[in-house]
Amino acid sequence: MAKRPIRRVVAAGVVAAATGSALLTGPAWAADGTPAPGAAAGSPVPVAPAMTQGLDKAARSGTPAQAARAHIADHEDTYKVPVSDLKTVRTTQDGGQTTVRFRQEHDGVPVFGAEYAVQTQKSGDDRQVTSATGTLYTDLTVSTSPKVDEDTAKRRLSVLDANLRGVQGAKTASHGLTVLPDAQGGRLAWHFTVTGAKKDGSPVRQETYIDARVGGLALSYNNVDAADASPAQATGVRVDGSEAKLEADKAADGSYTLVDSTRAMYATAGGQIRTYDAQRKSYLDVQGGPVTDDVPLVNSATDRFDGANTSSGAVDAHVNAAKVYEFYKDEIGRDGIDGKGGTITSVVNVASNGKDYANAFWDGSKMVYGHMDGVPLSVGLDVVGHEMTHGVTEHSAGLVYLNQSGALNEAISDYFGNAMETADKGIAMDDPTSGLIGEYLCNGTKPLDECALRDLNDGRNAQKDYEPVPLDIDNGGVHYNSTIVGGALWDLRKTIDTKLADRIIYRAAQNYLTPLSGFTEMRTAVTLAAKSLKVSKGDQAKIAAAFDAHGIENGWEQKGGTHDGTTIGADVLPAYEVYSGIDEQAAQISGDVYAIGHGDAVAWDRGSAAFGITVGRFSKQHGNSEHELAQRDAYLIDPSLDKKRIVFTRITADGIGIYGAGDKGQGAIRKIVDTPGADETEPVTENGALAYVSTTADGEQDVMLRKADGTTVNVTPETGTHASRLAMKNGTIAWAGGDGTWLYVYDIATGTTQSKRMGGFLFGQITDVQLTSDRVFYRGTQSFLISSDSVVTAPVADLTQAKTLKDPSSTYLGQFSVTDAYFAYSSTDLWGGLGAWSGPWKAKAAPTADVVNGTAAFSRISCSSGTQLAPSLGDGQRVAWLDTTSAATDVVTRETFAGTCEN
Repeated sequence: MAKRPIRRVVAAGVVAAATGSALLTGPAWAADGTPAPGAAAGSPVPVAPAMTQGLDKAARSGTPAQAARAHIADHEDTYKVPVSDLKTVRTTQDGGQTTVRFRQEHDGVPVFGAEYAVQTQKSGDDRQVTSATGTLYTDLTVSTSPKVDEDTAKRRLSVLDANLRGVQGAKTASHGLTVLPDAQGGRLAWHFTVTGAKKDGSPVRQETYIDARVGGLALSYNNVDAADASPAQATGVRVDGSEAKLEADKAADGSYTLVDSTRAMYATAGGQIRTYDAQRKSYLDVQGGPVTDDVPLVNSATDRFDGANTSSGAVDAHVNAAKVYEFYKDEIGRDGIDGKGGTITSVVNVASNGKDYANAFWDGSKMVYGHMDGVPLSVGLDVVGHEMTHGVTEHSAGLVYLNQSGALNEAISDYFGNAMETADKGIAMDDPTSGLIGEYLCNGTKPLDECALRDLNDGRNAQKDYEPVPLDIDNGGVHYNSTIVGGALWDLRKTIDTKLADRIIYRAAQNYLTPLSGFTEMRTAVTLAAKSLKVSKGDQAKIAAAFDAHGIENGWEQKGGTHDGTTIGADVLPAYEVYSGIDEQAAQISGDVYAIGHGDAVAWDRGSAAFGITVGRFSKQHGNSEHELAQRDAYLIDPSLDKKRIVFTRITADGIGIYGAGDKGQGAIRKIVDTPGADETEPVTENGALAYVSTTADGEQDVMLRKADGTTVNVTPETGTHASRLAMKNGTIAWAGGDGTWLYVYDIATGTTQSKRMGGFLFGQITDVQLTSDRVFYRGTQSFLISSDSVVTAPVADLTQAKTLKDPSSTYLGQFSVTDAYFAYSSTDLWGGLGAWSGPWKAKAAPTADVVNGTAAFSRISCSSGTQLAPSLGDGQRVAWLDTTSAATDVVTRETFAGTCEN
């Protein structure tokens, strides 16, 4: 497997269980624009410097945009990107500083996340270019002519992206072509956004990218940030019983609606603050785009808003939206969310499956609020400020909602939401409760610290506490890790003048951050913003101390942490993070042989295939037997091993089929089945037999069995089959089917099928299926109010004897692996699953018989200080797992379990 530097996902590229941010592997920053000492020269993906300053010795004439363009053109030897490839996105002014943002294009196609911000300062009639920050890719050579057309790419979404299966009310928007940077000169992809709702009621705004040359899924992530008049005054009753003055609109008939046209933005741009009542409609019906006619403005027959307008959260939403607007206008100088005086829209009182929707989010155009335990989330000024700040960030830095950049996105929202609330309530910065997020959502029924969702005073340190969790959990840790950098920002606010701190952090986000920035870039941005505001050296020292205290310094990802196993795959992106429907294990193991399916969605590749498979041996007697299965213009994913061969899914522009390699993966790649007009996926092999899922153009997903003699049987000949999560062992095939709540077991010898529906299926689905020689195990995910996972098992001979395991059960269960001898799983506690951090994921194991009997005493598989995910069991106690110590994701193995650990 190609070795890579520590991966700081999304900004160095995107997707993964590692960190997110601008390229760690590219040049860092220096006063003269040259790479800083220690910055990687010869990085995997050539990039421009992440920051330059002091390159221009004289001021430049013309507009800020003209000066910025001339600067880049004159220093092309530094930036190595022609200015003709840069499209001006916007120009913003903050005091005497003007920032010009450029988006990089390659042959007219936008480059994912590639933005550069050039900062200028007025110098007489001219502009002095002071610095530049961001991410630009310098050696893009990919052809912008797709081999896969847009319609084919769109059709493959539902086949390849398991995140989109079962999305209710799905709507797909096409955005055309995008270039995803990599070491091969870039990858052309079709970009789609799918909106809707998951079965558990959570919102979906999935950004998906299909490789336009291969037709495979390159990247997928959920981009939900989890807010003419006749002015008149009214009175509103808030949820806590207090009364507040409301700015409203009085109609000719004497009724009132919550439309505020009194703010400065109305005079300049016609902007209003408008509050709508969804009247318990599903948030799915109001998500995305403008508010539809069937969602009314909040109204009252008189100038008093109470009763239903109180309990819906409308009064609080309207009051708090005005407070957030005034904060940004008075303290920061920003005119509304978009900075141009655009209308601010809130929709309250949404539901999910007829129940309270216990969340709030910014959907790209407005704030949407539900209820938590009967209390509307709009009661919290910090919550409203948080969601509106997501909108501000989207219109400024545009931080990608993944990994480090996503955690930074959350941290900035936490910071400003809390800054507004502490000022509004007169809470001192040294008050222990000052850093609590959402502490008023319980409406006095719980102590503030018990009600709070997060705490900016939790003291977490990047080098000790950063968790590079996989993309399918909290978008790579956007909430888990946000308080690390958020805590640094909050500490800064506690040590210098609060208003100055707010201006510094706003200027950093507005003028210096770009979509792929991470924690280190935030430190740089804050430092540059402070200098541009001419803060004292004493305050600059306090800024440095705040980031130092939270371990955010150059190269922090490579510091701290230990693990006690042998690394067999260093700094990998598990392919299942992108292809979430495939096997969620670190490796496939058969005897002494292992196979690691890995990917490279964007930017950190060193020459291996975008998605390939590494095959190797645990023992040393065969020497260096590691072998990479990879093909140009193809994605190879989802490996399965038996004693003689490896099989896998191969994705190309021409089709999706099952291929394999003999000699335990050391042999040549050969086609097994690749049928025109059908897509074959999810292969599993045993003793020369092959089972796989065949998806036809009409959406049918059949389980096919190709026997060792080459004959093929359709195991599910009935119409309307939708099979997934395929497993095969000891002459038995098992899978999830129907609406995702049915378990099917097929006996190859007799040709008979059993089926059983999971219990409590109203808001549940089967998310993993595995077999031993005589039992079937499946993970059931229930999502009624909160998400919980449990494992159910039954003898393969009789599914009526199914029972839920006593342990693990009712936890946030990550992945599990089971053999006849042992059962291993990875989990964290409930609050960790919800994003309120309380400890890293750890993997444990116990004898399978004891687990089935309910007498298991689980022991740790590893005493690693980092997170342990996706355990894979082999013979005996052989185990491999994803280890995220030191902010990297490694595949690590042990021959025996660690047992008892102190940490």
